[in-house]
Amino acid sequence: MNNKNLDALFTGLTGTQISPASELPPNQEPNVTVKNLDTERELSEEVSEERFCTIVQSDILRKIRIIAKREGLQIKEVVNAAFGKAIKSYERKNGPVDGRMKGDAKNLF
Repeated sequence: MNNKNLDALFTGLTGTQISPASELPPNQEPNVTVKNLDTERELSEEVSEERFCTIVQSDILRKIRIIAKREGLQIKEVVNAAFGKAIKSYERKNGPVDGRMKGDAKNLF
């Protein structure tokens, strides 16, 4: 692996962007940009998110991807909106979600 590949790898891992010294005029120092991790941490605490894995029908996932692309959104944003609507619909029909087990998934919505 050459140095350019290593630089690209470390740039991605550390969030810094360093201009190689060989590309700079002789009297100019490299430009280093460092992300403010404290600000990013504060923003991430505002909206709590969790990762999870699920299995869906291929046609449904294909349509979610199309919707996301058409609307200029991320897939997670489309899925969050769909989940939110499904939960509101469920709560209108069945009352607030409180963790108790009830019926069959086919009758949820």
